[in-house]
Amino acid sequence: MKIISGFFVYRVYISYKAHFSSTKTDISKYKFKLFNPPYEQFMNTKGHSFFDKIAKRMKTEKEVTTLFIAAFLEDPDIWIGTVCMDLPKYIDLKEKREAILQDMPYRFAKDCKTLLEAGLRFNDTMGNFVFSKFMDGSISLESFIVMKKIFKFDIDNNPTYDYIYEVKYYKYELLLEVNIKKYKQILQEVIMQLRD
Repeated sequence: MKIISGFFVYRVYISYKAHFSSTKTDISKYKFKLFNPPYEQFMNTKGHSFFDKIAKRMKTEKEVTTLFIAAFLEDPDIWIGTVCMDLPKYIDLKEKREAILQDMPYRFAKDCKTLLEAGLRFNDTMGNFVFSKFMDGSISLESFIVMKKIFKFDIDNNPTYDYIYEVKYYKYELLLEVNIKKYKQILQEVIMQLRD
C-alpha cells in the first residue's frame, strides 16, 4: 500500500484550491495533473504540519482528492488549518461525496422522475426549471450538472445562478466526468416508464 505523504496532500490542496478559487485555473484541462512545487516550498509553508496530520488519516491518493473537493465545495476559500482542525467533519463530507458519486445513476433516474412529475418541459425554459429544482433541494447537484451537460442549456438572466452556481458549483462541474450516452439512456428509460 502506498503511503500518503504530507507533501502529496499539499500538492492536492494547492492544485484544487487554485481550481476552485481562480477563474483562470481549470485542473481538468490538464487531465487533473497536480501542481509540482519544490519540496522546499512545502517545508517553508506556515502550518505544513497540517498536511502531515491529514496524510496520516488518508489511505489513498483518491481519498485525499475527494476530501479536498468536498471541502472546497463547502467553502472555495477554505484554509488548510480549518480542514485539519475539524477533520472528522471533512472526512464525513468526503464519504458522503463518494457515496453520491457511487450512486449517481440511481440518483439521476430518481431525479429525472422528480423533474418530469413536477412538470419538466423540453423547451427554452428547461434550464431555469431544472436549476430551480436543484436550488429548492428537489434534485442533486450532480443531476443538475448531468442535465446541463446533456441539454447544454444556458441559464441567462438568472441572478441566483450567476451569484451562487457560477461562484460555488461551476468549478465542480468541470471536475465531474459524465458518460453522456449512459445518462441519456437513463432519462429515456424514465420517460418510457412514466408513459406506461
